[in-house]
Amino acid sequence: MIHYVVLTTGSCGNCYIFTDGNDTIAVDIGVTFSKFRKGLDGHGIPLDSVRAVFLTHLHPDHSKGAGVFQRSLGLPVYMSSDARAGNEAVIERQRFEKPLISTYDFGETIDVGAFSVYPFRSYHDSVGSAGYLIKAHGRSFFILTDTGVVPEGVEDLALCSDVEFIEANYDDGMLEAGHYTAALKRRIRGEYGHLSNSAAVGFASRTARRGDSVYFVHLSRNNNTPELVRSEIARTIPSGIFCKVCERGETFEGFSDDEEKWWKEEKGEASEAEGLQERKAR
Repeated sequence: MIHYVVLTTGSCGNCYIFTDGNDTIAVDIGVTFSKFRKGLDGHGIPLDSVRAVFLTHLHPDHSKGAGVFQRSLGLPVYMSSDARAGNEAVIERQRFEKPLISTYDFGETIDVGAFSVYPFRSYHDSVGSAGYLIKAHGRSFFILTDTGVVPEGVEDLALCSDVEFIEANYDDGMLEAGHYTAALKRRIRGEYGHLSNSAAVGFASRTARRGDSVYFVHLSRNNNTPELVRSEIARTIPSGIFCKVCERGETFEGFSDDEEKWWKEEKGEASEAEGLQERKAR
């Protein structure tokens, strides 16, 4: 069984944790090390099970806790070789421990404990940005956040995943009517910006299968609402797929195992609380 935690998501910080009870990895650590440690404690995950952090990119809401993490635990933080080469000033400013930076090339697989991590290139205004396909114990997890476009070929990766985490950053209408400058609106909508609700939900509709789980993450505080994402889901995603909109700063945990599969297949888009109650009752 894999236990996963969305510790927080949004411009306030991003951190996704995956554990099998013996080995734990995180994708992004855009929180303080103190909050990261408390998050582990609050979900029963031993600190000494942590093996590494994988960064999607080096904006502070995804990486600001990395340096303290390295100094506190002496563990590696992974980023793409492009990110390492192209972000020297950021690495200095965020006080990374350079000897504890591990790099990879896109297309290679990194094995850490029970986890096999496959990074793929994303498109964001941070050099070397990445998404990940994570596999462990027969389960697969797909993470695509902070990208202006869906990278070529990643639909096949999502299709083989049991759980997807997909950015749904902005609603087109809210962004257009909002107070942002024209230049900032172009950046958000651009190739190296963010995914809209329609792009994110459309991607999920093409890649999620009955019994899968999809978590929509990284919602903008100014250009989106959870209700708008849910409306898009209701119009687009077929029944039998569990969808969760992770609100800004919200913590959420889930489990990927046969029991979870049972209640999602039976309940379709049942709420988290209903699903957990069903599992406990069986």
